[in-house]
Amino acid sequence: MKTPVLLIVLAGLLMTACSDKSEQATQNTTPLAEQAVTAATVEQKPQSVSSAELVAKLETQQTTTDYEAISWESLELPGQGLADIMRKYQPMLDKIKDEDVEEGDKLMAKMQGELDAAPTNPAVYGKRIKLIGYVSPLEVDNQKGVVKEFLLVPYFGACIHVPPPPVNQTLLVHPQASAGISMEKIYEPVVVSGIIKGEAVKTNLAQAGYQISDALVEPYKEPSASQ
Repeated sequence: MKTPVLLIVLAGLLMTACSDKSEQATQNTTPLAEQAVTAATVEQKPQSVSSAELVAKLETQQTTTDYEAISWESLELPGQGLADIMRKYQPMLDKIKDEDVEEGDKLMAKMQGELDAAPTNPAVYGKRIKLIGYVSPLEVDNQKGVVKEFLLVPYFGACIHVPPPPVNQTLLVHPQASAGISMEKIYEPVVVSGIIKGEAVKTNLAQAGYQISDALVEPYKEPSASQ
């Protein structure tokens, strides 16, 4: 089974739909590989905002200078992150032949179980942080066209067009009353600043391993060349 790593990840994730969609997911007869390709090409948006380069760029966004810019990898425990789990399972997945669908499904289900159980990182609890991510709306003020509550996730469309990331890569965000994000802006990356708490919570989209209340939410601004 020589499927590219990205497709394997997405195929594994597609085995676990959002919590309120689980029964529908089990009835889906589309081959996993085909589902993965579809999910990967739904939107031509950046899939991840976890790189050190983006964290460095975030430091130049001066509106929230009293918050520490962190990466998504900072939310994982060393050796127990998404990349670590993928490295563990990739050799086993590579040995499975394309026709061994049942065996491949079982192995990806086992990998998905580890992803879902990936622990949060106590080292970030209580810190004043700022993090770049994408918005998966939970509650919207339709009159104002503003998102009142959302999940912050590392890639575009998580749990809307594609399945949710691991629990330690999902944050429940309650914005400040004056800092909600416009529905028109949810397709672009945002910067969330606030005190991060290691409190797990289950929402109607996915489970979050962290929460940020009274958060400042701003559109991410690409630094100018002079910066």
